[in-house]
Amino acid sequence: MKNKSRYFLAELLGSCFLVMIIVGSGLMAENLTNDVAVMLIANTIATGAGLFVLITVFADVSGAHFNPFVSIAMTITGKLKKKLLPFYIIAQLIGCLIGVGLANFFFEHEIYELSTKSRDGIYIFTSEVIATLGLIVIIFGSMKSGKIAVAASVGLYITAGYWFTSSTSFANPAVAIARTFTESFTGISYLNTPYYVLAELIGMLIAVFIVKKLFLEKN
Repeated sequence: MKNKSRYFLAELLGSCFLVMIIVGSGLMAENLTNDVAVMLIANTIATGAGLFVLITVFADVSGAHFNPFVSIAMTITGKLKKKLLPFYIIAQLIGCLIGVGLANFFFEHEIYELSTKSRDGIYIFTSEVIATLGLIVIIFGSMKSGKIAVAASVGLYITAGYWFTSSTSFANPAVAIARTFTESFTGISYLNTPYYVLAELIGMLIAVFIVKKLFLEKN
């Protein structure tokens, strides 16, 4: 039980700070400029840097997943015990929801507000499939090199993903759900959130197949 509470707290805190960084940096950017490209640059840098720090800090405690589909992929491949999976997912969801509420509050918004930012279309759906697939493949591919390699790889991949995907690489259902509750540059309409989650699920399943072939099969 002691270990479960440590894992829960690490995933909750990491997920909370991750969403605070994503949403808070977006809100700060909106306050400083009307240039969407500059907003995205600010949001990108903050998110990539934040991911590097959070993964480095929490990797030795819980593995620093901060993402239900990463945790599910770890469970499918035997890297996470099945009995721990519910603790991880619940912590990630609660952490992300706390994070978006705090970020909104920091910038004088309603603590929870439904986003009206539309992110729809098959091109965005496909983009989110690839974003999630890439994230999970990169995590597994860099794991043997240590937590700093994972932290750097994930941070840099998501930094790039903001720019090479039309979905801006959420690649995380807990983050997508949380971002439904901010009426800001980083938000997503609740009408689009289920499609993001479905795309992320498909990406995760394809990624697990690839990971097993590339990194887990014995010669």
